[in-house]
Amino acid sequence: MTEYRMVYDSGSTLLKCAIADESGKIIALKSWRSEIIQSEDGFHREWNYKNYWDNLVELTKRTINSAKINPKDLKYITAASMRPSCVFADENNNAVYIGASFECKGIDYAEEIDEEFLERSGKSFYESSGHFPSLLFIPARYKYFKEEKEDEERYHKISQYLPMESWILVKFGGEVHANITSAGESGFFDIETKIWHPAWEDLLDLPDYFFPWPVLPGEIIGTVSEQYQKELNLNSEVQLVAGISDTQAALLGCQCVEIGSIGAVLGTTSPVQAVTKKPYFDPDEKTWSGLIACKNLINHYYLETNTGITGRLLKWAANLFYGEEGSTSKQRFQKLDEAFEHYDQFELQATSDQIRESSVYSLLGPSPLASTQMGISPGLFHFESPGGVEEVFLKKNAFIAAVFDNIHFAIMRNIEYLIKLTKIQNPFFAFMGGITRNLTLLQRFSDLLQSPIISSTNYESSIQGMLVLCDVAANRIRSLDDLKSRNNKQKLIKKIEPRNLMIQKLANRYNSWLKIYQQYSK
Repeated sequence: MTEYRMVYDSGSTLLKCAIADESGKIIALKSWRSEIIQSEDGFHREWNYKNYWDNLVELTKRTINSAKINPKDLKYITAASMRPSCVFADENNNAVYIGASFECKGIDYAEEIDEEFLERSGKSFYESSGHFPSLLFIPARYKYFKEEKEDEERYHKISQYLPMESWILVKFGGEVHANITSAGESGFFDIETKIWHPAWEDLLDLPDYFFPWPVLPGEIIGTVSEQYQKELNLNSEVQLVAGISDTQAALLGCQCVEIGSIGAVLGTTSPVQAVTKKPYFDPDEKTWSGLIACKNLINHYYLETNTGITGRLLKWAANLFYGEEGSTSKQRFQKLDEAFEHYDQFELQATSDQIRESSVYSLLGPSPLASTQMGISPGLFHFESPGGVEEVFLKKNAFIAAVFDNIHFAIMRNIEYLIKLTKIQNPFFAFMGGITRNLTLLQRFSDLLQSPIISSTNYESSIQGMLVLCDVAANRIRSLDDLKSRNNKQKLIKKIEPRNLMIQKLANRYNSWLKIYQQYSK
């Protein structure tokens, strides 16, 4: 009898529910667009906590029906959510607040919290959490509820903090917990000592038992309650498996977890992470540090540089270049990908002079160290003036290639920063996320790095990472060798080799882009 797994991926816009078989094959995937409640100024963004859980349960039913399986054959359930996810819950585990993506509730209290935390702990917020700025993280949000009188009723109901994926599992019947990777993304967790920093309890006058018990991803944290066994027609032995934050889930799903690995997750944003033995705190606070862990496999740190908004840039480009009336989003993206492939093939065959004459560069948002980069605005395309003495022949494909190159080159620069800071020798490169559907972009990463790279054969890398957690819980994976053997057997990882003809051509193009970037980012 097949033992199926069901996983939840709570992202920046969609909540996904997927069901897979024991081999990792996804047999059903459904999603729901969460309702966001947003303030007029855009700083306050939360999901509608009043209907979120009911919609999650309905999504679960739709996914089970789509899978056409006997739900009693489901054996494991786990979840992942974006960093830093946040649920403030009451004593009965009901949500009082669920933070959405790009939430800045508490922005007015962040500086005050920084100063008080430093005074009480002897550490800055960054030196404890590995993250910045504090206005993006959970302590500032709690301070908001504590101080704002219009939310006083909700504040008095808050009993505990939970990462989003942990809350989902707790609602299904699991023990109150936080997986250690998401705890490390909260701002409350000291990543060196790996405990909730005690200074927060007095600083914010937190309720008793506000912090959940930290556990490793892959630990079994309970079984589904009788209520949801009955409502979803599940058996009594369905096990709930501690989840993980989404970026780390993607790295796990792409086997990018050993010290010396560097992984880029190409999605709405594109964080680039190097797996390290110890945390690194940048004196200039230009990088993040956090935890990447999984039972039986790893208990390491990561060092991160962020590239900023990327996935939405491609949506913008698809609409700009192919936004004909009546065309679908899928058709627009397909045309965008084809145009990039055509330009790549032109470059592959062209001479250096031909490439130079047709080159367009762009600075449209993605940038090295994006979280500290304030100098590039507004967006621009850069090319030789058509009013010069020589004729300049530019085609649309060159502008489209420039959009992809902006993403590519910004990520490349972030990779170079990580190698310099970590002093990694012979790094292992992995690329994952929705944008890796574009095989031309993946190939050009290998060309510019002059190195083989790997990627997932399934573009839902975070879901694949959660399926690894289920196999860990099932004792199918007890070591990194087991993970590699599983991925090889199931053909879940693909390898891409550099093209000799493109190495120097792309290096020249990258260096030209860097000069333009440095010119405009001063």
